[in-house]
Amino acid sequence: MKHVNRTKGWVRAIILLCLFTFSPFIAAAQQIIVTVDSVGKLGEQLPDSIRYTIEDLKICGPLNGTDIKVIQQMTSRMRPKKAGEAVLKSIDLSEASIPEGKGSFRTKADVLPAAMFLNCKVLERIVLPNTTQEVGRSCFSGCTNLKEVVFPDTTRIIGDYAFNNCSSMDSIKLPAQLTTIDNHAFDGCQALKSISIPKNVTLIDVYAFNNCKMLEKVEIEAAISRIGNATFAGCESLLSLTMPATVTQIGNEAFLGCKALTTIEMGENSLTEIGNSAFKNCASLQAFKVASVNRIGTEVFKDCISLENFEADNVNRMGDATFEGCSSLMQCTIKGNLQSIGDETFLGCINLQTIVLPSTIKTIGEKAFFDCKSMARIELPSSLNRIDDHAFENCASLHSLVVPNMTKHIGNDCFENCTSLDSITIQGFIEKIESDLFRSCHSLRVVNLPVSVKSIDDNAFLDCSSLTNIILPIAISKIGDHAFENCASLQTIAIPAACTSIGSAAFRECSALRHVEMPAALKKIGGNAFAKCVSLKEVYTMTPLPPSISSSTFKGVIHNACRVMVPRGAKNNYKKDKSWNKFAQIIEN
Repeated sequence: MKHVNRTKGWVRAIILLCLFTFSPFIAAAQQIIVTVDSVGKLGEQLPDSIRYTIEDLKICGPLNGTDIKVIQQMTSRMRPKKAGEAVLKSIDLSEASIPEGKGSFRTKADVLPAAMFLNCKVLERIVLPNTTQEVGRSCFSGCTNLKEVVFPDTTRIIGDYAFNNCSSMDSIKLPAQLTTIDNHAFDGCQALKSISIPKNVTLIDVYAFNNCKMLEKVEIEAAISRIGNATFAGCESLLSLTMPATVTQIGNEAFLGCKALTTIEMGENSLTEIGNSAFKNCASLQAFKVASVNRIGTEVFKDCISLENFEADNVNRMGDATFEGCSSLMQCTIKGNLQSIGDETFLGCINLQTIVLPSTIKTIGEKAFFDCKSMARIELPSSLNRIDDHAFENCASLHSLVVPNMTKHIGNDCFENCTSLDSITIQGFIEKIESDLFRSCHSLRVVNLPVSVKSIDDNAFLDCSSLTNIILPIAISKIGDHAFENCASLQTIAIPAACTSIGSAAFRECSALRHVEMPAALKKIGGNAFAKCVSLKEVYTMTPLPPSISSSTFKGVIHNACRVMVPRGAKNNYKKDKSWNKFAQIIEN
């Protein structure tokens, strides 16, 4: 024990004896022990001459707000201000108590006050009072050098932000009687490596262990019902987790960014809901199987690039982009009463080969299977009534498809770049082949369209280079721009009786096209509609009045080798038209 040297000889000895006998200060190695017998007296026992010379302090006795102010003054000092001073690094309050009272501020019995040690950046060790029931809000928040906290078993509540950003604390033993871990309680404890949640805990609130980047192991003995929002988000080192059987809900972003997490042991549990982005960017997660879950939020497994298999037996609702970017996902089985596959649900699942959907599906959302390059087959449920834009775009291995008869809408670009698609049968009552629907389906040979189709929009079959023949439904009144452009294998085409217009470049560069039939209702054929159809030999037209064309409509066609067959008595009408009269052979039927 160190004392100020003010006396000599026997006087010095007497004073030292008195100090050991009567003083409240007792030295044990480097620790200074201070005892107070009533509240509000700590300042008297620790005058300024001593207060700022202590590194390791133990306080015994009752403390009120005034006493706590003294402790705050000591622990908040970042560095000594003059020679002989020190900063307080360790404090033992095990034999202290906090009764209800006032002082400089009101205290509650056995509660460490809010912000008591806020931003005490030099504090390294704290032993809490043996009677502590609650650690208040932000009590140790920002104590960036705090390494050790000793709780008494009486502690039941750890408050909001209590240990927020205690970035040096690598381990902590939670008290056995703990019931509540409030929001952000250990948020940002970046050195924390393991945590065991005692069995009496009933609440782990939102963001409780958020951003604990070194956290590798979590043991949950408690019978909790919910993993709160972002509870373990950003725990980049977390390897595995066994979920208590009592958990019914996993909150939004609960495990967001847990990049090392490989397995979640669900067991026989009662989990019913997984919140938005709950496992987003869990890049090492390999499999997930759950029997009871019925609600899955948006982006739940987005960018889980190692996830290979997913099984769920009772899904009723699933949000958008659930599996987006799961580039290793090969098998997915979803059972239950699910009615919708949301937008971008499987976008970028480039290795997805097997997908099983429930028979209750009514809609497939925008880009739902976009870029699923390995999916060769999918059986669409008979209940399906809508497929939205780009739903199967870039599904390069998809070979054949049957669209069921309940389907009333197929969105634009839905099958664009399905380069292996050989045949498609649309049984549903759809009225329009939307723009770019089959664009660049280079292998498409067989297309069966329903009689309900009334129009073919722009680029619908653009670059379908293997299409040799297509029967267009009789109700079609319009063929859009570039609709069949570069269908290099198409040999014949019969324009339906109801069709009044053919768009620009509609059949441009259909280099194998030999025979075209045009109905009596046709009024206009756009520029370049049949340009570069170098094999065209016959055009049969049923209208006595020549459809309006431009100088480029048949540009590149060998006019002398192509016959134009017109209704009886209509030859002169075509001869008089400055664009039609380029054909040398205009013949009446």
